[in-house]
Amino acid sequence: MKRFVLITRSLLLSYVRQPATVFWNLVFPLFLLVIYRLVFGSAIISGVDYITWVVPGVVALNILSFGMIGSSAFMTQMRENGVLRRLQATPAPPVLLFAAYIAVNVVMCLLQTAVMMLFALITFHWTTTLSGLVISLPMILIATIASVALGQCISSLVPRQSVALAVGQLLYFTQMFTTGLVLPFDMLPTWLQNITRFLPAYAIGDLVRSPLIAGNLGADTVRNLTVVALYTLAAGFLATRFFRWEQKV
Repeated sequence: MKRFVLITRSLLLSYVRQPATVFWNLVFPLFLLVIYRLVFGSAIISGVDYITWVVPGVVALNILSFGMIGSSAFMTQMRENGVLRRLQATPAPPVLLFAAYIAVNVVMCLLQTAVMMLFALITFHWTTTLSGLVISLPMILIATIASVALGQCISSLVPRQSVALAVGQLLYFTQMFTTGLVLPFDMLPTWLQNITRFLPAYAIGDLVRSPLIAGNLGADTVRNLTVVALYTLAAGFLATRFFRWEQKV
């Protein structure tokens, strides 16, 4: 247990010392909220004001950013810097290292989500119900695990950190505007809706948004959980299959 705590603490400190990680997972989502509020502040979507509707979407975006950009780049950087090779040489078993890494990712993502919600509450008077927060917590946790799995899949398949950042950002920005997170889904052409319904961002956004707005799970919860589970299993398999302790020469 002591080894687990020490490794977790070291990884946590490494995370918060990364400027790119702090920007993409904390500063950028807050910046998005401000921009969206200024542009669409008076809009009404699905019977609620825009800020009430968009905050859960930005929460989902933050989770995706954390996994596909921050987590993937961080793991790739540790490989490039030889940190993974040194960790492999320690007496701690690999499963303990991975458990600590997942724990740090989950804790960091939940803390950043809480900060963003608090920012929306103080700045824009965003509100939700206590029951909605309670119901959303396991959905946010599931979304975090799925996003981290996608990020680790990227880090295992790409050769270096710069490529991990490029791939993560491409997937992130592609899904930002096509899965109903910050713009109404029905604004998209029907053919595009039929495609993007099967993207992880759509399922994650729906799982998070329904509890925070309606205070209950949505009608498509089983479908969305199935989609998220399939992406998580596939990404986890690929991440494990192609994981490398050392940088390829």
